[in-house]
Amino acid sequence: METQTSKRKPRSFEALFVRETIQSKLLEGIIEIPSPLKNRLVELIVLPFDSEKDGKQSTKRENPALRRFAGAWAGEPLVRADQGQYEVREELL
Repeated sequence: METQTSKRKPRSFEALFVRETIQSKLLEGIIEIPSPLKNRLVELIVLPFDSEKDGKQSTKRENPALRRFAGAWAGEPLVRADQGQYEVREELL
């Protein structure tokens, strides 16, 4: 079994993963093996699901500043004003 560390280090800790080549029949009963992969040599890669030491999921895609305002409009419904006539333009040559 080969244990490696990722080349980029996350902010809070060094991420570990496991990469191993094994016979797919050893995985039967653990995970569902697709028919084309049964009885073949397969590569298994195990990556961490959480990104923090304490097990919390990563929130780097969320923007906390915008999240405070989500659904915050309390006034009357917003209505788009009439946009007028579409401007007629000259054709490109």
